[in-house]
Amino acid sequence: MRVVGISATELRDKLNGGWARAKTLVLSEAAGRAQVRVYPKPGLVNGDLASAVSELAMREKWKLEELHTEEGRLDEVFRSITLPETAAVTEVAK
Repeated sequence: MRVVGISATELRDKLNGGWARAKTLVLSEAAGRAQVRVYPKPGLVNGDLASAVSELAMREKWKLEELHTEEGRLDEVFRSITLPETAAVTEVAK
């Protein structure tokens, strides 16, 4: 998402901690525009994250220049599937 008139740090802080959001990554900040990527918490159905972010933007009266949903990336899907198993194996090995 890209928002005008708010710093990237403030935008990230307001987005983090919501029921639908796992984390927010700052992509860029220039000329009064902040661009961030917002990651959903596991188990959300399609559209929940976008709805939650757009509702927050309306409440905060942010000027949205861009808001879109990206498909999951294969490396992220792979990591989310294998990371719990890897962590469990590491714990057993200790």
